[in-house]
Amino acid sequence: MSKLLLDESPILVLPSLAEKVGLNEAIFLQQLNYWLKDSNNIRDGHTWVYNTYEDWQEQFPFWSVSTIRRVITKLENADLLIIGNFNKLKIDKTKWYRINYEAFKGVNSPSVQSEQSECSEWTVEQVNLNRPLPEITTEITSKKKEEEEAPATGGNPFRFFEENGFGTIGGYIAQKIGKWCDDLSDELVLESMKIAVERGAKSWSYVEKILINWADKKIKTVDQANALILAYKEKQSKQGKVRKGYATRTEKLPGWFNEQEDKQQPINPKANTTGVEQKRAELNETLRKLRERSSNDGDPLRQGND
Repeated sequence: MSKLLLDESPILVLPSLAEKVGLNEAIFLQQLNYWLKDSNNIRDGHTWVYNTYEDWQEQFPFWSVSTIRRVITKLENADLLIIGNFNKLKIDKTKWYRINYEAFKGVNSPSVQSEQSECSEWTVEQVNLNRPLPEITTEITSKKKEEEEAPATGGNPFRFFEENGFGTIGGYIAQKIGKWCDDLSDELVLESMKIAVERGAKSWSYVEKILINWADKKIKTVDQANALILAYKEKQSKQGKVRKGYATRTEKLPGWFNEQEDKQQPINPKANTTGVEQKRAELNETLRKLRERSSNDGDPLRQGND
């Protein structure tokens, strides 16, 4: 028999629940039920668990983030899953979850023992119903609580944006940051902001130029982004060494790489004086031509030609 079959405790899901809500949804509810039992996050008289889609994927590595999003949305629309937001920062959109146990009161489901005896030779004692998927030595809720209480380390793109001089995040920018976090990752969005700070270009437009470039280049990790920047620097150095007069083909670097924040240039008194003198000379030349034209208007030959 293959080692993939029953060499570890199986995922136990009631067939009646899977039939009612769907297999993926039943798996998700079983896992959430496990974490709710150990959670210390009490809000509005209920126990909650909070996670990002990426955090859920660590527990469900056999699902993509888009699949997890669809499962959660389906359960929420069916009123089996209740979602809230009790984050300290309003810009933090991490969702909080709890099961709407009230919705299950009217469901007549067979017992765990009877369903399991019909579907498997495993006994209830052999299977730990509360075992998380996959095995995790530290509960997510405890880990997240420690992260919440720990000093801010700049790991949150929203917090980093406000704490490093980009300005206050409005609803529109918050949505764009969240979308880029979903499309790329929190780490890459954070890295693009760090680059903007280092280059003195602390604006969202500059950050987004970097992210667009990385998306075009299919960058998925911070290491890949750093390797790309290193390659840009090497190309820039080579192009600077090209002698003038040689027709050498060079690859165009992205606009953000050399772009910096526009700063008001100091007024140069000498340059300003030179400009005034030049305009004065041009004005005098225009007056001279007008005088000559006026003199020519008195010439009989010129009047006849007119």
